[in-house]
Amino acid sequence: MQLSSSSDRFAWFVRLATLVLVVGVLRVAEDVLVPVAFAVLLAFLLSPLVVRLVRFGFPKAFAIIATVTIAFSIIGALGWVVSSQAISLVRELPNYEENLRRKISAVTQPRTPEALARMGGMVENLRREIQTPDPEEAAEPPPDGGPKPVPVEVRESEPTKWEVAAEIVQPILRPLGIAGIVIVFVVAMLFQREDMRDRFIKVVSAGKLNVATQAVDDAASRVSRYLVMQLVVNALYGVPIGIGLYFFGVPNALLWGLLATLLRFIPFLGPWIAAVFPLALSIAVDPGWTMFLYTAALFIVMELVSNNFIEIVLYGASTGISNLALLIAAVFWTWVWGPAGLVLSTPLTVCLLVLGNYVPGMSFLSMLLGSEPVLEPPAQFYQRMLSMESEDMLDLAAKHIEEHSVEDFYEHVFVPALLLSEVDRHSGTLPEIRQRFIFQASRELIEELDRQDEWARAEAGGEPARDGGSSAVAQPPAVVAIPARDEADEVVAAMVCHLLRRRGIAATAQPLTGPLEEAYAACTRGETRLFIVSGLPPSAVGASRHLCRRLRQRCPKVRLIVGIWQARDNRDQLAQRLAAAHADAVVTELAAAVDEAERQLGRTDAPLRAPPAAVESEAPLAGKLERNIPDDSAKPLC
Repeated sequence: MQLSSSSDRFAWFVRLATLVLVVGVLRVAEDVLVPVAFAVLLAFLLSPLVVRLVRFGFPKAFAIIATVTIAFSIIGALGWVVSSQAISLVRELPNYEENLRRKISAVTQPRTPEALARMGGMVENLRREIQTPDPEEAAEPPPDGGPKPVPVEVRESEPTKWEVAAEIVQPILRPLGIAGIVIVFVVAMLFQREDMRDRFIKVVSAGKLNVATQAVDDAASRVSRYLVMQLVVNALYGVPIGIGLYFFGVPNALLWGLLATLLRFIPFLGPWIAAVFPLALSIAVDPGWTMFLYTAALFIVMELVSNNFIEIVLYGASTGISNLALLIAAVFWTWVWGPAGLVLSTPLTVCLLVLGNYVPGMSFLSMLLGSEPVLEPPAQFYQRMLSMESEDMLDLAAKHIEEHSVEDFYEHVFVPALLLSEVDRHSGTLPEIRQRFIFQASRELIEELDRQDEWARAEAGGEPARDGGSSAVAQPPAVVAIPARDEADEVVAAMVCHLLRRRGIAATAQPLTGPLEEAYAACTRGETRLFIVSGLPPSAVGASRHLCRRLRQRCPKVRLIVGIWQARDNRDQLAQRLAAAHADAVVTELAAAVDEAERQLGRTDAPLRAPPAAVESEAPLAGKLERNIPDDSAKPLC
C-alpha cells in the first residue's frame, strides 16, 4: 500500500511538472505558436470547402489556391473597408468639437440659479480680497554681487528620417509579418492535410487508429461548426446594428456594423468594445442625448436577442463546453498569449475537450471543461440525498418528470438512488442522520408527486382536490403494498402504490411500524384482493420469502406479487429462490409490478407485456451495484 501511494504521488508530480512545462513553453514560444494556431484555425474553416471543390472535379492545387485567395481577399476587403471608414471618421471628428465642448461644460459646470450664482461670486470676491498681500510689503532684493541663476533647458535631439520611418513602419510590419506567416502555414496545411492527419494519428493513437481518427474528426467537426455558427450569429448581430445606426444618423454606420460582427469573435469583451465607439460618436454628433439613448437601446436589445434566442437556436451543443469553462479558458489564454489568446480561447478549448473525450489519460479535461453532467442521474439524485437538500431533490425530480415521466423517474432514478444508499447503509458508511433524512425526504417527495397528480385530476374533472392523496385512496384498498424488511422497502412500496393510483386502482402502502393484523382483517373482509411485497437489495430475498409465507398462511386466497427491485437475477432464478413462498408473480421493475397487478385484478384494459421482458430487463446501474451485494438468503442484516 505504501508503494502504491508513492507511485500515485509520483504520477501526480509528473503530471503537474508536465503542465507547468507546457504552460511555460506556450508563453515563451508565443511568437511562433500564435501564427500556427491561427493557421490551424483557418485550415479547419477552409478545409471543408477545399474537399467539396475536389469532389466536384477540380484539381487539388486549384481548389486550395482558389479557396485561400477568396478567403484572404474577403479578409483584405474587410480590412480596407474598415480602414477607409476609420480615415473618414478621423476627418469628420473636428466638426464635432463644439458639441463635445458644450456637453463637457454642461456636465462639469451645470447651470445654477441666478441668486446662487451671485452669492457664489460675492464669496469668491471676498476670498480674493482677504488673500491679497499688502502692496506696501515688497520682496527683499537679492544681495549685490551675488551669483545669478542660469536657466538650463534640456532639449532632445531631432530624430532622423530613418528613426521616424522606423517608428511608423514597425507597428505595421509585425501584423503584416504574422499575416504572411499565417497564409504560408494555411497553404502548407491544406496541401498536406491528409499527411498531417495521418502523422498526428500515428503519434497519439498508441495503436488505436479508430479512436484517434474519431478524435481528429470530432475536433475538426466541432471547431468548423463553431466557427461557421459564430460567423452566422455575428452577422445576424452586426447587420441590424449597422442598419439601426444608419437610421439613427450615426456616422459611418457601415464601419460599426462590421466591427460589431468581427469583434464578437472575441469572447465576452468583443460586444462591449464594439458598442463603445458608436456610443461615444453619438454623444459627439448629436447636440442632445436622443441619439445616445437610441444607440444604447439598440445594442442592449440586440445583445438580449442574440444571447437568448439566436445563439440558443443556432449553437445548440456545437462546442459542448460549459460557460464557466469558457470564461476560465478566456482568462487563461489571454494571460498566455494576450489578445490573440482571447480570440483563440474557444477553439483551443474545444480541442482540449476532444482530447479529454478520447485520450484515457486526459479524461479529466472532459470532466472539467464539458457541459455534460459528470454524474449519472441516479448518482446525481443520491448526491442530493447525501447533501440533505430536499428542494434540490424536488427540482431534479420535476426536471426529469418534465422530460420523461413519473414512471421513468421512479424506475431509472429514484429506485437506483435508493439502492446506492442501501449499499452504503448496509456497509456501515452512511451516517444515521443521513439515513433518517433520506427516508423522510423520500416519503415527502412521493407524497408531493401524488398530491400534484390529485390536483391535476381535480382540475381536469372539476372535483375539489383532497389533501390525503388520490381519490382512489378513499375507497377500500384493493392492493396493499407491504415492505419486506426496512424503510427503503417501504419507500419503494409507496412508489408502487402511487403508480397504481395513477392507473385508477385503490392502493395503499402498509407502514413498516404498523401491525399486519390490519392487512389481515382487510383481507378477511374481502376488501384487499392483492398483496405486493416490496424488497430492495441487499437483504431482500430472505425477508421477502419469510413475509410471503406469513401472508399466504393468513390469506391463502389473496393474490401475491413479490417485487425484488433492480435485482440481478432474472425471473426464473428469483422464482426458484422464492419457490417456498408460493408467490403468484415475481417482478423486478415497478412498471412490471403495475402491469402484473392489473392482470391479477382481472382488468381487461391492462397493457399486455411479455413477462420475461417485463421482469428480466435490468436498469443500467443494477449490474454494477449487485456485484458488491452479497447473497442475502443466508446472511441477515444485523
